[in-house]
Amino acid sequence: MYNLQWLKIDANLFANRKIQILLKEPDGDTYIRVWIQLLSISLECNKDGKLLIGENKPMSIEYFSKIMGKSYEKMKKRRKKK
Repeated sequence: MYNLQWLKIDANLFANRKIQILLKEPDGDTYIRVWIQLLSISLECNKDGKLLIGENKPMSIEYFSKIMGKSYEKMKKRRKKK
């Protein structure tokens, strides 16, 4: 494992057409925020890309909702959307 302490994001992230389309969707800014927070959480976990709490306990939607300050229902809704 590497000791990663930073996340590199393209300076033109918001110029990307996919991001622009996503931002025009209802709650699109929330999707972007959740995605960036998931990237940040994965850096904190540093378990070969796995989002774990403890040794082998995967994070659940309930954990993500607490960490991100969003309701469980809202996070569950985000997971189901594709």
